[in-house]
Amino acid sequence: MRLALLFSVVLVGCASGITRTLKPPTDPLTLAAVVITPVRLTGTEAPGWRRFELAQRQVDVALREVGERLAIFGPAEVHVSRWDEPGWLGNTALPVIARAAIPVEQAVLIRSTAEQRQASSMQEREDGKGLKKGGVASQETTWLLTVELLHPSSRQVLAEFAAQVTIDPFAEPTGEEDFDPAPPMTRLLEAMTREALGVARRWALDRPRVRDSGLTLALSPAITAAQPDAAAAQPDALQAEIWMQARARFLSPWLTEDQAAKLARTVPSLSVVAAPGDASVKPGDLILSVDGQPPLPEVLARKRLTGVPVEVRVGRGGNERDAVIP
Repeated sequence: MRLALLFSVVLVGCASGITRTLKPPTDPLTLAAVVITPVRLTGTEAPGWRRFELAQRQVDVALREVGERLAIFGPAEVHVSRWDEPGWLGNTALPVIARAAIPVEQAVLIRSTAEQRQASSMQEREDGKGLKKGGVASQETTWLLTVELLHPSSRQVLAEFAAQVTIDPFAEPTGEEDFDPAPPMTRLLEAMTREALGVARRWALDRPRVRDSGLTLALSPAITAAQPDAAAAQPDALQAEIWMQARARFLSPWLTEDQAAKLARTVPSLSVVAAPGDASVKPGDLILSVDGQPPLPEVLARKRLTGVPVEVRVGRGGNERDAVIP
């Protein structure tokens, strides 16, 4: 845990330390599920698809950290209706969890807020003789982040994490700016999510760990494009293509540009990027549904937790077939 936090601070540069407030549950707690809701963005006119994709990055962290022990539910499945309500009435998770046959008292909720604050700044310029020759004005942006770990059944806040990061307007570009308007904020949010999951892991249900499938999957940006306000970001065909490639890279930053360009043209799906030689799906396949449900990585991971092979619908070149992932 300390290594993960150190890594995040090195990456963000201007990030403050993460402040932790832990509140042990009043009664014994056993957890089987973690629900991650869309991120609330304040201080800026942020579209809904942006809140969705930030939370989807948190889902990826959750799958890596606790996905072999806990069922993960994500922002495509759950929405917050009241941020002042710590119980189940403040979100739409209750029926989703119930359909998965998970006792609701065994689920916790991760809610995150990112507040943007802006201030003007000036960088002075000097000539070769050290004389001032004007300056460059810029807008300095600071993000204040809060991540809450809630137990809605008891209406308890089990943990709260707070931190902030200032975006350096004069920092050298890294390339991430092409698909992420605030990379340091995203990375800090991921680090805080790891902290919250580390607390949740303490009460995780004791069950056999799921065997690694060996698959490398990338979520199609068509999932982001399906969000209600995503059409406004794609006013014409050229902008739509650029936007879709950027969203593909945000959802899976490890993709090459060529892979992202190809993924941007796919239907809502999980693209198989790599697979073992004996796997029932092959690189280039598109997983179109998971046991009749949407093709989301968290849905596939949940199904595999049951220990029963998962039926998926696979597409390639316009043809479709059924396959089983053990």
